[in-house]
Amino acid sequence: MKVIKTNKKAKNQSNIVVYKLHQLDWLEYISIGLCLWFVFYPRPYEILLSALLLLPFVGMFLNGLNKPSIASLVEIDRNAKEEYDVADFIDLPAWAILVRTLIDYETDSYLTVIVVGTVAFVAICLFLLVTHQQISDSNKDKWWIYGSIVFSFFVYSYSAVIALNCTFDYSEPKEYQTEVIDKHISKSRKGRRTYYVKVKPWGHHYDAENISVSSEEYEQYQIHDKVEVEYKEGLLGIAWYYLD
Repeated sequence: MKVIKTNKKAKNQSNIVVYKLHQLDWLEYISIGLCLWFVFYPRPYEILLSALLLLPFVGMFLNGLNKPSIASLVEIDRNAKEEYDVADFIDLPAWAILVRTLIDYETDSYLTVIVVGTVAFVAICLFLLVTHQQISDSNKDKWWIYGSIVFSFFVYSYSAVIALNCTFDYSEPKEYQTEVIDKHISKSRKGRRTYYVKVKPWGHHYDAENISVSSEEYEQYQIHDKVEVEYKEGLLGIAWYYLD
């Protein structure tokens, strides 16, 4: 990826950074491929998730070998009203993991998500500061660049803790009996479909609720079916549940 430098005194250093980032194109191509694979055909789930969780750290480590500026992780497109594009090995895994967590998991402890997600957010920010230098005050895009990276880290941190918490939770679940009372398909503006099964109150859930399921599971469930809700405490202490 190309980085625009406004400081003429840093011309030589800029050329080194640009060349170095160009060498990381292979990592960005891998990121694109793995993200598309994970979103549209998440098999093998655990291996793909592990790879996407590691990609931002691998990319920042390789990019930060010569301790460049944090600005080297963001491409600025002057022709498109100064759009700020964070490196794909950070940005794409964050969004891919978020999409899968929204489709695959129902959490039951938002406070714990906030606490654990904040810890993860601080950790990845510290890793960035260890591997990269702060942006020069002379860079007029300084705060826009910081904002773009922080937003990507925010998406990554909170989606990653949910994915880790649920995917690698091998504990025995508690089982609650309930009944299917309705089901429907929700379509987004981009045409993506999300499948929901509505069940009667169960456990400490005192209202009927919609639980997301896969398209294959959606076809199997019928209204008035007796089903079980599997309730688990989570690897990171974030309670979650799913229909069995």
